[in-house]
Amino acid sequence: MDKRKLSLALSLVIIGVVGRISFREFLPDAPHLYITLNGITLPILMMDMFFVVAIVSILSGILLGKRYAFAVPLATMLITDMYYGNNYILLFTWSGFVMIGLIGYLSGRRNPLSLKNIPTFFGAGIAGVLLYDLWTNFGCWLGWYPHTVEGLLLCYTLAIPFTLWHLLSTSIAIMATLVPVAYLCERHANINLRLVKELTKPQ
Repeated sequence: MDKRKLSLALSLVIIGVVGRISFREFLPDAPHLYITLNGITLPILMMDMFFVVAIVSILSGILLGKRYAFAVPLATMLITDMYYGNNYILLFTWSGFVMIGLIGYLSGRRNPLSLKNIPTFFGAGIAGVLLYDLWTNFGCWLGWYPHTVEGLLLCYTLAIPFTLWHLLSTSIAIMATLVPVAYLCERHANINLRLVKELTKPQ
């Protein structure tokens, strides 16, 4: 087992756990802006700590590979749900974050982490958010809404403020984390390349 990967995985889990539990009090109040859809008035944003686990999940996939794309999100959710409590919906939320991790893994397998590939990873993150919300809200519909087309539409309509917040917060988190990480990776690679050239230069 790669000790460096294990150390980074544990660090990501710690960040996810501390962030999800402790950062909630630092969330600003939701703006008093509303939209009306199908006769239902909703706030534009409903804020939660989704983005913390989402960014930890996608980073685990990009930086550590497939095994950790499963392990890091599941460990983070297991520990924090022991604090918050949960119900059957954990089948959807936990697997939803694993999906985000796997999307990170697939995008990282095809594209090295570099500044020029940030748009690719940004797109992967957005795709992960949308997939997560589609999947978990389907779980909400199964558990708490009438099993009709109208019930399904109502479920997804009421979830729009959460989805908008998930997209906004995760977009900011991706840019705030991946850009500096990609810069450091490129800088480290360039330093190593210069050292190799120096060591192999004819004397």
